[in-house]
Amino acid sequence: MSVFNAILKSTKACLVTIIVYFSVFALFGNISAKATATTKDTMFEDSVVKVAITDNDNSALSQGLVDYLKETQNVVDPQTTSLVEMNDNVRFLIYDYALIIPEDFSERAKAGETEDLLEFVAPGATAPQFLLTEKIRTYMQDVMVYLNSGYSEEEAIALTKENMIKLSDTKATVMDTSDENHRSFYTGMFTFNGYTLLMILCISISSVLGFTKDRDVKNRISVSGMHFKSRNFATIAAVFCIGFIITAAVVLFVALMGMADTNGKLFFYCINVLALMLIGMGMAYMISAITTNENIINMVTNMFVLSMSFFCGVFIDLQFLSPSIVKFAHFLPLYWYTATIRLINDTPIDKILGKTFFEYLLIELLFAGLFFAAGLIISKKKEQYAV
Repeated sequence: MSVFNAILKSTKACLVTIIVYFSVFALFGNISAKATATTKDTMFEDSVVKVAITDNDNSALSQGLVDYLKETQNVVDPQTTSLVEMNDNVRFLIYDYALIIPEDFSERAKAGETEDLLEFVAPGATAPQFLLTEKIRTYMQDVMVYLNSGYSEEEAIALTKENMIKLSDTKATVMDTSDENHRSFYTGMFTFNGYTLLMILCISISSVLGFTKDRDVKNRISVSGMHFKSRNFATIAAVFCIGFIITAAVVLFVALMGMADTNGKLFFYCINVLALMLIGMGMAYMISAITTNENIINMVTNMFVLSMSFFCGVFIDLQFLSPSIVKFAHFLPLYWYTATIRLINDTPIDKILGKTFFEYLLIELLFAGLFFAAGLIISKKKEQYAV
């Protein structure tokens, strides 16, 4: 028990590091998760666009279109007749949309032309711009239907305006039940956790294991009267205790922060985090076998974990990475951790426990075992050659 307590007390030397990385996780992980989280139930409401209109036709038909837009959008003066300047104004958000009505607009419309009646500046770049373009086209189609049905120009404009304004007042609730189209708060938090938890585990446990390899400490333990197996069991138990406490603190923090966004999948995220814990402990054991110098431990951990975080979808979404980098990431353990998170996020809760989920977990455990085996080999070789 004395060895167990001594190892736990040795974590005090890493307490500042643990607090720093946990604070990074609590602050930036929370900000990132809330910024990228989306929900399934969203209310669609029509957006009001700031639109600049240049009416070169000044006909009843063009004025009817302008009047309709004035009632449904924020119509402003374009302050220029130059297409280049209008384009710049749209790009720099002086206004969102520019509409130019040509001189022959009314004549061409009454002649039955439907294509290229109007000129748009940068339409469709955003959803509101695209929707406004469709509204204008719908307005013109409705006017032509009324005119072709025998209504007068004034009647066609009035009826179309009335119908379009009623349509603008429509609101709809969009119910998207597909999990894969949404990113939960848990997904964001646990993804960022891939970086912070590995950093905390690697640095703290490597330092603790380095403490047990100190010559003076080893001599004190060897004369303590404890059996060799008992000493090793106490060391392993202490290391697992440290790893479990740190991991439990992370999970508890995420659970508390995500109470308002719960989706019933926390249990599956916890299983994945436990697999990551074993990976972190395996990496820590391997690093401690390489060196006991705290500066080198920090350098190696930062180099390895930071690189994986960029390659495996923690800091940069995989869709923005080149296919060659994604293929390379398959050989890194953090890729499979984030892949499991994506699987949990994208899969209905009753279908998560399937073949793919267990395959991903198995791959994570194999990486953990590989790190432990590498640490054992390195330790054995160092003892063999008295390094």
